[in-house]
Amino acid sequence: MIAREQRLPHVVRRAILAVAVIALAFMILAPLTSTDAAQSAGLPLLADKLWFRIATTVAMFVVLASAWNIIGGLTGYASFGNVAFFGLGAYTVGVLVTSRNWPFALALLAAPATAALFALIVGIPLLRLRGHYFAVATLGVGVAVGEVVNNIGPLGASTGLFLPIVRSDLLFFYLMLGLALLAVLTTWIILRTRFGYGLLAIRESEEAAAVIGVNTTFYKVAAFCIAAALTGLAGGIFAQWNSFINQENVFAVSDNVQMILMAVVGGAGTVLGPVAGAVALTLIIQTLAGGGSAAVYSQIGLGVLLAVCVIFIPRGVIDFFGGRSRLSLQYLRQTLRETSA
Repeated sequence: MIAREQRLPHVVRRAILAVAVIALAFMILAPLTSTDAAQSAGLPLLADKLWFRIATTVAMFVVLASAWNIIGGLTGYASFGNVAFFGLGAYTVGVLVTSRNWPFALALLAAPATAALFALIVGIPLLRLRGHYFAVATLGVGVAVGEVVNNIGPLGASTGLFLPIVRSDLLFFYLMLGLALLAVLTTWIILRTRFGYGLLAIRESEEAAAVIGVNTTFYKVAAFCIAAALTGLAGGIFAQWNSFINQENVFAVSDNVQMILMAVVGGAGTVLGPVAGAVALTLIIQTLAGGGSAAVYSQIGLGVLLAVCVIFIPRGVIDFFGGRSRLSLQYLRQTLRETSA
């Protein structure tokens, strides 16, 4: 019985990995059935326009949740302003493409640079704050940047920017999927380097990390800039994919809340936790997007589910189903003490 219990976590982890590999293979290969060559060969159509839209959105939120996880999950600084990086990346591409006539590929390279530079400028003073002070300050920065952009004429002001339409669902899907894989790989690499150990040390005790020689300011700002670059790159892809950007769709505070919930519910501080949270919650949100009274009750149910997960599974579903946590009275007492501390 003991041997079986010891094998269970390994079996569960292998099952999760197998499902993830199959799902990734399907996402990579299914879009190819929409090409003219595949249709001429009589292959079944596995990816229509709706599928492309949902899959690209899922990949985008995987990027956003994984990027937030670097500063929020690994470093322990819950930022509510990452949406500013998304918006800056989107507007960088929008302005360069529409006003400067840059090709999309070249403009896209400038998006993460702009977001990372802004993160460097605001990160040095903001990361001196901690806890709810840091969270409120970053929220204020995110809202302020959106309002500033909304009142600048060359940036389209309240009218927004209209980008040239590029009709290629395959292009934007693979761009966003590739970026999602890059974001996950970045987290995986960070967790296996001295830099990652430094971030984890800061999360557990910043004073202790400084005592053992960690340059806490450099590490925090670097993590902030990496998260900003990934988020800004996602914003740049979104701008050309959506063909229209304004304050409401690239500086939405609700997107910032969603990326945090995805990381927390899936498992903040892990590699695959934000991925699991992003996939599950994006699909639920997309399903409930139709409206109506049923959608309202479903949204309430989603809110209750999220609250239950945060209270009773604070380390996320990846940790829970990975076998490191068990549903017991002792576990519930422990999680209630942790979340109420």
